[in-house]
Amino acid sequence: MSTEKHVSNRTCLKSKLSRFILAIVVLIVIIVAVVPSVVVTTLHKKNSMGPKAKVFVPLYVYPAPEAWAPLENVISAHPDVNFTVVINPGNGPGPDSLPDGNYTREIPKLTAYDNVRVLGYVYTSYGKRNASEVRKDIQTYADWPTNSSDPNLAVRGIFFDETPQQYEAQTLTYLQGLTDFVKGLKALGPDQFVVHNPGAVPDSRYLATADSTVVFEAAYSTFRERQGAKLFSSISDSNRTQLCAIVHSVPESVEGKDLRSLVKQVRKVADEIYITHLSTNYYASFGSKWTEFVDLMAA
Repeated sequence: MSTEKHVSNRTCLKSKLSRFILAIVVLIVIIVAVVPSVVVTTLHKKNSMGPKAKVFVPLYVYPAPEAWAPLENVISAHPDVNFTVVINPGNGPGPDSLPDGNYTREIPKLTAYDNVRVLGYVYTSYGKRNASEVRKDIQTYADWPTNSSDPNLAVRGIFFDETPQQYEAQTLTYLQGLTDFVKGLKALGPDQFVVHNPGAVPDSRYLATADSTVVFEAAYSTFRERQGAKLFSSISDSNRTQLCAIVHSVPESVEGKDLRSLVKQVRKVADEIYITHLSTNYYASFGSKWTEFVDLMAA
């Protein structure tokens, strides 16, 4: 009697032990299956750079042989990154029907890339320059493919520098007229892209007259003083697809995770971005962290 009870108890204990071991095994399997995905998801969120943005390049580097190579290298290395490149042969297209031989050689190399939009530089003197002179510059760019017999010597829109901040009804009419002129030129197609550069947040009524507006063009220290991306929150009736930001004079110490944080912050609020560590002649060469910046834009 006692022996039978003893055997019965041992069987019961073995059954409980088996169920316990099975439960442990199942738990381990669940942990192995679930935890990695949770970790990956968490790391992905932590490492996410936010929405994609275009690399904006004020390319005021004279195109001597190989001078534009640092740009071409990153363009070819990152085919999934879009680049908006502004060229400025002579404070505009220059006085002649075509730019000099270095430009006519190098511009088609840029336009050959599918991920590059080249824009021609035109200044407006804050809306005070004679509109007929501005239209003449625009028309000169539009005529390049015909005058050169090279369809790749072309720009796909206009970058209007020195556009106003303060609202005036006649200035709004002036800017809208120039945009209409650009949009009507098939040679600046396919999208006849228009960028305004007041260098700061303009009256919001001007935003609709451009596809993109440079709402910040200043030093890193100024960006920090204005609480970084929070300065964009004052732009009414806008969204990030209409905004461009240029941050120059970034300290050399801002690299690695600090540069990553800066790029991530600006990407959240602007669709076109240029960040450089150069503190003088910001657009006449490529800074020491140029490749790192573009790599982060690709992330």
